Amino acid sequence: KLAVITGAGSGIGRALALQLAQAGAHLALCDLSMENLQETQAECSESGVNISLHLCDVGDESQMQAFAADALKAHNSEHVNLVFNNAGLAGGGSFINDSRADWERTFNVCWEGVYFGCRTFLPLLIASDEGHLVNVSSVNGFWASISGNMPHTSYSAAKFAVKGFTESLLNDVKVHAPHVGVSVVMPGHIGTNIVINSQVLQG
Repeated sequence: KLAVITGAGSGIGRALALQLAQAGAHLALCDLSMENLQETQAECSESGVNISLHLCDVGDESQMQAFAADALKAHNSEHVNLVFNNAGLAGGGSFINDSRADWERTFNVCWEGVYFGCRTFLPLLIASDEGHLVNVSSVNGFWASISGNMPHTSYSAAKFAVKGFTESLLNDVKVHAPHVGVSVVMPGHIGTNIVINSQVLQG
């Protein structure tokens, strides 16, 4: 099987890569940090699977399309079997006080990263004999603010969008591509580097 993971340089993405490699899946991994991707690759190296690394901003559709094309070429494949739209970015908490640029940057990664991931890779899942799409939302897709004093407007709006879109997609895929499974994952707080990484990327 060929598995695609966005945001594979750390956190949930790295953990997914390690588990999938141990299960024998070949990996196409993307992130904004090649250094982090190389660390993920090193952790997966003993598995003996083929691993390709790709720099990609998931909020940019042209970069996602280039990622897909490069991944297929690297793995000599015309389809993929597993897609994990996992990449996320924190920030843009306040619609009132935070800058519009930070707000939209977070929304673009957390929502459009999933949307572009589906636009780009769902046809490649459908082209496989069996495939599964996993979109990662968040507990903030259930509750817009975990703390009454800490707004999460951009992140929460994006994660609500991911949840609603993926639940709607379930029926679409059932009707038009029944050999493809779809899941939405709603993680609670996990000790990843998302805040640190986001601070670096947001400048």
